[in-house]
Amino acid sequence: MKDFSMNVRFMDNMIAKLRELDIDMYLIITGEGADPIPLTCFGVDTVGSSAYVFTKAGDKVALASTIDAQDVEESGMFHRVERYTDYYPDLAALVKRFPHGKIALNYSEDDPLCDGLTMGKHTQFLEAMGGDTFAECSSDLFIPAVQAMTE
Repeated sequence: MKDFSMNVRFMDNMIAKLRELDIDMYLIITGEGADPIPLTCFGVDTVGSSAYVFTKAGDKVALASTIDAQDVEESGMFHRVERYTDYYPDLAALVKRFPHGKIALNYSEDDPLCDGLTMGKHTQFLEAMGGDTFAECSSDLFIPAVQAMTE
């Protein structure tokens, strides 16, 4: 079995940074292995669309297809792994269960590690949120610092 201790430390440091920066949630919206951060920093990768929610309160939740969910569950790093039936509506419902006044998303102009969210996925997510407003920022505000802390 793979040792996820460094990945767990990364996630704990990341949640500490969310608290420090008063960011309610870090949301990674990804699919088909298009985003470098899940495999690089969390040690998990998915084939289908998936999402990872981390809150400043310490919640760690993954949303994955039925095919991918088992691998994410077996990592033991998430409090919950939910299987979706309709990706974007299920993702929006998940996000709305948590405080989400300010959400860091996985996009960046400067850091490739923080830049996995496509414009299409971003647009579909916003549409699924149905006008629910929130402030958004790039995860490059904290991921480089977290990566340096964890190494």
